[in-house]
Amino acid sequence: MTSREQLPDAVLTSLASIGYLALLVAGLGFASLLTDSDVIETQGVGLIPAYVAAAVALVTFALLVRSTVARDRPSYVSVVPIAIGAALAHLATLALTAVIDSGDIGVAIGVVGEVLIGWVTPVIALTAAMAAWAAVAMRRTRADRPRWPWEDEE
Repeated sequence: MTSREQLPDAVLTSLASIGYLALLVAGLGFASLLTDSDVIETQGVGLIPAYVAAAVALVTFALLVRSTVARDRPSYVSVVPIAIGAALAHLATLALTAVIDSGDIGVAIGVVGEVLIGWVTPVIALTAAMAAWAAVAMRRTRADRPRWPWEDEE
């Protein structure tokens, strides 16, 4: 049985995306706790831009993972563009939604500078890389279901 028969692309992409969301929430939460700072501390930016940016990063991650796991033996190197793509999608969306939310381009520049220079963007990229690596590893595996020794005696 091949890996694609065991785990279809859509299921693998969904599993990796749920894992990415869990890692993203946990990573941002722990980093915020360890640094004793908010994820976004820029004044004038509400929660909606942050949530929308995270959602777009998640969708971008899912699309990039889907195209990667569609190959029979995807390369682990493909994890790098997935991580960079998720981080860039987050930054671009955060900038756009911060302008819409605050009405001030200076606030948007400030929030993008804050997350780019601080710990937020590395956490987003690292969690995307971890979840993408897991998806690639699951697609590349040649493992079969566990078997008892007597099952092979046919």
